[in-house]
Amino acid sequence: MTPNFEPKNIVKTIKKLTENGLKVAHQAALGDSWKSVIEPLEQMEFELHQQTSVHSLLNSVSFDEDFNAEYQKTLPLISNFYTQIGSNKALYQAYKNLQKTNLDTQQKYILKQAIATFELSGVGLKGAAAKRFSSIKEKLSLLSEQFSNNSLAATNEWKKLVSKDDLQGFSALQLSKIQTAGGYELNLQMPVYMDLMTYADNQNLRREVYQAFISRASEVGITSAKFDNKTIMDEILKLRQEMAEILGFENFAHLSVESKMASSPEQIIEFLQDLVRHSKPQAQRELAELTKFAGSKLKPWDLAYFSEKLKGEKFGFQQSDLTPYFPEQQVLEGLFAIINKLYRVKIQSLEQTSYHPDVSVLEITDKNGILGRIYLDIYARKNKRGGAWMADYQPLMNAQKPVAFVVCNLNSPTKNKPALFEFDEIVTLFHEFGHALHHLLTTVKYPSAAGIAGVPWDGVELPSQYMEFFCYEKSVVKLLSKHWKTGENLPDDLYQKLSLAKNFQSAISMLRQCEFALWDIHTHLSDKDTYKILDEIRTQTALLPSIPEARFLNTFGHIFSGGYAAGYFSYKWAEVLAADAYAYVQADGGIGSQAAQDFMQHILQSGGSADFMGQYQKFRGKPAKIKALLEANGIFG
Repeated sequence: MTPNFEPKNIVKTIKKLTENGLKVAHQAALGDSWKSVIEPLEQMEFELHQQTSVHSLLNSVSFDEDFNAEYQKTLPLISNFYTQIGSNKALYQAYKNLQKTNLDTQQKYILKQAIATFELSGVGLKGAAAKRFSSIKEKLSLLSEQFSNNSLAATNEWKKLVSKDDLQGFSALQLSKIQTAGGYELNLQMPVYMDLMTYADNQNLRREVYQAFISRASEVGITSAKFDNKTIMDEILKLRQEMAEILGFENFAHLSVESKMASSPEQIIEFLQDLVRHSKPQAQRELAELTKFAGSKLKPWDLAYFSEKLKGEKFGFQQSDLTPYFPEQQVLEGLFAIINKLYRVKIQSLEQTSYHPDVSVLEITDKNGILGRIYLDIYARKNKRGGAWMADYQPLMNAQKPVAFVVCNLNSPTKNKPALFEFDEIVTLFHEFGHALHHLLTTVKYPSAAGIAGVPWDGVELPSQYMEFFCYEKSVVKLLSKHWKTGENLPDDLYQKLSLAKNFQSAISMLRQCEFALWDIHTHLSDKDTYKILDEIRTQTALLPSIPEARFLNTFGHIFSGGYAAGYFSYKWAEVLAADAYAYVQADGGIGSQAAQDFMQHILQSGGSADFMGQYQKFRGKPAKIKALLEANGIFG
């Protein structure tokens, strides 16, 4: 169950595994039973994924030019392999023949989904079309990796040495994060960037850092133009469109939606526009309040700064007042205690080394024994891709237990202090553990549908966003908090202020996320330049004009190097389910209730082995409505 974090000869390894995989597929195509067709393929995929997941992880969290050069060589091999598997007509026919055999309910559903996947993978293509489809898949794999590498390089390139006088507004803790022998070094890593935007009194410095951040990996940025991602973005979008047309779809948006719960791009757009209609009037009021408070016309680099000041005035606290109460060890202990109460599982840390000293190895058990492990890589550092994510190393398979990687970019310890987390960082941690629990708590015995495998993309975020809601419960906050010096829990008055501030500017945030999602779906419906599409969407959603240097799409990894292309709406779609599920569980007793156990059974344990929306309705008893999400966010427009 321990991953091999010292991979050698990775190109040779992937060549060997993919060549063997094609032989396994050839033999499986001759089979006539689940045991002879499906089981050999699942074993083969299990072994291949163990290698590819570690390679991808190391390339993201410990970027090294030499390793990346080798990693890049494996991408065409992997892409070609899956293209050959997906277009294997004999194997496709073997799957279809299995429909006539005696299968259980899970097997029938898994088989149905696999056949649909074959059809979306080009199994019906012949000749030049099949060859071109394979070429596109390979090229997209390489372009996505190049996009990610450019984003990381551009982020790492910019640094600025400043004096303490430049950082008026910073607390001692915030100063300690960036202190060096020569002064204070700013960079574009998210924890440092957000501190600067939120607390620095120096407006000119905020503007400079904002412009550097928002223009990364572009032709107009402060960082090197050699990292400009626009050409890569254009080629990715063009190739996605061509791939969709080869498969008989009008555009990539229609191709993407084919495998999701949503029925069409039009339904998605209507859903998002409905959220915009409800949110925009309140968002405009929120901005007007902020502008009045600031006493001047706001620029993008002013929003976080004055929002924090306004929050402090309205609710009587600042984020920095909370941070000392949330040291890493207490947050993790509290999180594990909450998971235990929710799902009756125990999480404990193991004394085990991993790929980096920052990484903790966690083991999850229940009354019957070990369920799986999590490798938790929590701090931001150089040469580590930004953001937060969960990745699976292996699913449940026979005696092999699930293993997941949870990666964040949170505040790290300093010389004299433990890691002290912002409350938003705690929410991020809960989110990623929601994904991990979805992967680890599965009871499905078929790897192709165990945990997160086989779950539609617009359902994947349900368990993670559901977990976020628990962060604000008073009993939960008490478990998470212990002042790093005094040992006190978060005082009741501070908790009350935090609770009241939960939905501060929630409509502005909702509008921003809808803007991203509408831009994404429209970009994959159209052949217009993606920035022109963004300008059009912003006429509906934007409250402030953007600056000429704004090129945030150039580092939008979710769309150009992640799995969210024409699927960014999934965050809001799943958040409706999450808000509805949380409200239902709370009404039925909350943490430790039968409803919480039902959520585990119908959502977490069933994974991708059954219709996801059907499973949700088994749990909830009826479909979710957007009203639950709006109410949870305090939006009543």
